[in-house]
Amino acid sequence: MKSFSYKIILSAICSLAFIGSNQAQVLPKPDADILTSLEHNLSYLADDHLEGRLIGSRGEKLAYEFIIENFQSLNLLAKGEQGFLQAFKISKIALRKGEFTLSNKSGEKVYDKINPATNFPLSFGKPGLVEDKCVWVGYGIQAPSLGIDDYATIKSVKGKIVVMRLGHSDMNNPHSAIAAYATLEAKIDTAIHKGASGVIVINTNTDILEPDFKPIVKAPFKSVPVYFFGKQAGLDSIHFVNAKAKIAVDTATIQIEGHNVIGYINNKAPQTIVIGAHYDHLGYNELGGSTYRKQQNEKPQIYNGADDNASGTAALIELAELFQKSPYRNHNYLFIAFSGEEEGLLGSHYFVDHPTIPLKQINYMINMDMVGRLDTTKNSFSISGTGTSPKWDSILNNIQIDNIHVKHDPSGTGASDHTSFYNVDIPVLHFFTGNHAEYHKPNDDWELINFKGTLQVIKYIYTLVGNLDKQPKLGFTKTKEAAATKSNFKVTLGVMPDYLYEGKGLKVDGTTEGKPAAIAGIKRGDIIIKLDKYDILGMEAYMETLGKLEKGTKTKVKIMRAGQEMELDIQL
Repeated sequence: MKSFSYKIILSAICSLAFIGSNQAQVLPKPDADILTSLEHNLSYLADDHLEGRLIGSRGEKLAYEFIIENFQSLNLLAKGEQGFLQAFKISKIALRKGEFTLSNKSGEKVYDKINPATNFPLSFGKPGLVEDKCVWVGYGIQAPSLGIDDYATIKSVKGKIVVMRLGHSDMNNPHSAIAAYATLEAKIDTAIHKGASGVIVINTNTDILEPDFKPIVKAPFKSVPVYFFGKQAGLDSIHFVNAKAKIAVDTATIQIEGHNVIGYINNKAPQTIVIGAHYDHLGYNELGGSTYRKQQNEKPQIYNGADDNASGTAALIELAELFQKSPYRNHNYLFIAFSGEEEGLLGSHYFVDHPTIPLKQINYMINMDMVGRLDTTKNSFSISGTGTSPKWDSILNNIQIDNIHVKHDPSGTGASDHTSFYNVDIPVLHFFTGNHAEYHKPNDDWELINFKGTLQVIKYIYTLVGNLDKQPKLGFTKTKEAAATKSNFKVTLGVMPDYLYEGKGLKVDGTTEGKPAAIAGIKRGDIIIKLDKYDILGMEAYMETLGKLEKGTKTKVKIMRAGQEMELDIQL
């Protein structure tokens, strides 16, 4: 009888616990007030005044000052390295100037106009000086399968500057077979392969999309200088007959400083929950990343990034207030607004390498990136990282917010800041309401935000954290990553590069389980200095090498680990 009663009581308790966990926790702030606050904060962060919040910009400063003001008003403790701020620096190559002179057979200058709106060096070209005879190659296309070879009647372009038109002869056909052979980089690569000392690209088509001038670049990937002339420059093939060109591209290495904003609720608990979102965006697209096809000579536009990721930042501020007022006191809370996410998860990577609390005290990390466009038709959002702890699925399956459908993705890696924490063996979850046509375009504006949808994400996170408040620390598991999308490389090692590393070689920030690097024994922190017979001096050399190697090749990879050189066997 005693045993029977005990079982009935235990069953009732379990049932009550399940029912409780299946309901949204009551928020310590009215929904209407949260919606008002979300709209106020998000619309400020996505305002033109902040000019797209590019890392290191005036807009980034305005954004982090706004976040700090909110953290201070909520009485969060400063947990950066300089108050609420944690600064980090990245190196960029800046095009300091470009010079161009075109001379005729007699040595007379026929063109030397410098106008960044119409003619400029392309950012992936090599810095330096080249002065050689010009060779006109039409569109500069080689497509043997289509019977096209613009070099067929040219004896040699070795040691000469190749001049070509932008685009191809079938531009009006969106399904043209030529297009695959006519990309700007493909044509430049063909010229370089044939021995060109430099490349000039001109545009004579009013309707074609022209490349942008990028004053700051990641690296000079090509082995020769490359110069572009837009339609407004007025150049055509006739100007390069018996001509000689001088191209000079000067660069400088500059330092850009980004800033994480870190606030803390200290409940004097042994474990801490990290809740994060990046606040940076593309600015005027100075560093690239845009998916917008601009018109010729269109003035640069501001990329306000309302969904990406003013939405996550505004939600972060709300959650900071909710957990400051909540009864959940068995964890501390670390709120981090990351910068540099758009340039390669730079802020989150810097934090895990320079944590302001011991990493071993972190129970799990929640990341919010693009949580502002919940589709009212599908009524769903996704959570990735559900495979990073054996408990996630059972916990998440018992949470229901309104009629929202939640899609689970087990992968711990992705193109957002949770990946940096996953790489140091911390369970993660990434909340995302879905992609849309405005992604990385100038019209990702706050008027398109579904604030009620963002509130539902906030409710879900608040409920999740509440249900875990008295639970023991979560275990961590590695996840099998999804198959890579189409790549320009024949092989992949399955490594995530450390984009903040400035030394010789490629420093590994993480490896993908089951991929060649992980199988070979490469670990986070290793520096790849040689792959096969190719020296790896940096990112560009690494990418060039991947394009040279064949899948299935058995070879060697040389690494530096803790100052010691090692050689490992690897199969690509």
